[in-house]
Amino acid sequence: MKKRTIRTQLTVSFLVIATLIIGSLSLITLGLTNNHFSKYVNERQEDLLNQFVTTIDLLWTNNNENWNFEELSSLSDKAIESNFYFSIEDKQQNTIWDLQGKKLESAQIKLKENALKVSETKSVELDKTITVTKDLISNDKVFGVITFYYLGPFAYTEHDAMFISSMKQSLMYVAFTAFLVSFIFASWISKRLGLPLKHVSDLTHQLTRGEYSLKIPQETSIIEINSLIDSLNDLSSQLEKQAGLRKRLTTDISHELRTPLATLKGNIEAMIDGVWELTPDRLQSCYDEVDRLTRLIKNIELVNKIETNYDNLEKTNFDLYQLCESVIDNFASKIEEKALTVNVHGEKVNLFADKDKINQVLTNLLSNAIKFTQREGKITFTVKKENKNALLIIEDNGIGIEIDQLTHIFDRFYMADPSRSRNLGGQGIGLAIVKSVVEAHNGTIEAKSNLGLGTIFTISIPL
Repeated sequence: MKKRTIRTQLTVSFLVIATLIIGSLSLITLGLTNNHFSKYVNERQEDLLNQFVTTIDLLWTNNNENWNFEELSSLSDKAIESNFYFSIEDKQQNTIWDLQGKKLESAQIKLKENALKVSETKSVELDKTITVTKDLISNDKVFGVITFYYLGPFAYTEHDAMFISSMKQSLMYVAFTAFLVSFIFASWISKRLGLPLKHVSDLTHQLTRGEYSLKIPQETSIIEINSLIDSLNDLSSQLEKQAGLRKRLTTDISHELRTPLATLKGNIEAMIDGVWELTPDRLQSCYDEVDRLTRLIKNIELVNKIETNYDNLEKTNFDLYQLCESVIDNFASKIEEKALTVNVHGEKVNLFADKDKINQVLTNLLSNAIKFTQREGKITFTVKKENKNALLIIEDNGIGIEIDQLTHIFDRFYMADPSRSRNLGGQGIGLAIVKSVVEAHNGTIEAKSNLGLGTIFTISIPL
C-alpha cells in the first residue's frame, strides 16, 4: 500500500469529493437546462408549424377553396426566414406549391447557414433534411397535405445558441472556481490538521530517544487535537519526572545498599584479620546491618506487590476509629518516651477495606509523626464520614516539610532531609507504601505542611 502524509491524504480526499460534487451538480444542471430548453424549442417549433398550417387553411377558405399563389409565395418567403420551407399537395397528390430551381437552392443554403450556427449547441446532420407532414383541413374536410423541410432544430436562433454556449462556459468557470476554492480550502484544512499532528509525531520520536523536556504548544482550535497535545505533553512531563526518579532511585538504592555492605565488609575483614576480637556486640552490629538490608529489600518488594495487585485486597468490614485507637496503643512506649499527646477525634466509621493494609498506612503515618515531632508535641487523628467516603486526617505540630518537597514525598526513597532521615532510621519508602495502599482502595491522599509548624495528611477512601 502506497503511504502518504496526512496532509496529502486529506487534500486528495477533499479534492476528489469536491470534484465529484461539483462535477455532478454541473452535469445535472447542464442536463436539466438542455432538456427543458429543448422542450421549449420543440414546443415553439411545433407552434410555428401549426401557425403556418392554420394560415394556409384560412387562405383556402377565404379564397373560396381556390389557391392564391401570390399569398403562398409570400408565406413561403416567411417560412424561409424562419429556416424552413414547405410544399403543398392536394388530395389527389398533385403538387400545388413547391420551391424549384434557384429559390430551392437559396432556401437550402440559408437552412445550412442556420444549422451551422446551432450545430455546436445541438447535434445537426447537415446532409439530412427533416420532413414533417400535416393535413390541411377546411370545414372539417381534408383538402390537401403540407410538407415542411428543415435541417435540425430550426427554432433555435443564433441568440439561443449563444445562450447555451454562454451557460456552458459559465458552468465551466463556476466549476473551475469552486475547484480552486476547494483546493485552497483543502490545503488550509490539511495544514491545520497535519502540522500539529506532525509535531505530535516528532515529539513522540523524541520521547523514544529519551528527550522528555520538549513540549508542544497548543496551536489549533480543534478540541480533539488540543486534547491529544495536552495528553502528550502530560506524558512527556510524567516521563521526565519518572526519568528523574529513576536516576534518584538508582543513586538512593546504591547508597542504601552501599552503607550497610561497607560496614559489614569492614567489620568482617577486621575480625578475619584479627584486628577486632569476635564479640557478641560486634556480631550484633553486623546482624543489625543485615537486618537493615533485609528490611529495605522487603519494603521494595512490598511496594511492588501492592502496586501490581490492586485487585487482590482482602476486604472486610471494620471500624476505622477503633483501628486508629489500636495503632496508637501499639506505639504507647515511643509516645511516652517523647512525652507526646496523641488523640483520636471524630466518629465511628464502618469501612469495607483491607484491614491489614489500612493498619500499615496508619502505622507508617503515626511512626513518621512521632519521629519528626519534638518532645511534648501533639498528634491528632480525626475520623469522619464525608459524602460516601471515609475521611482520615492525621495532624502533628512537628518540624514540617518544605513546600517544594511536598510533591515528591510519596516517591520511593525520597526523603525531605536525607541525612536527618537516615539518622532517624528512615529509608524513604514508608510514604510510597502508604500511597500505594490508598490508591489500591481507589482513595486519595494529600499532604499540607508549614515548615516548623507541622504537617497534615488527609486520606479519603470510599466506604
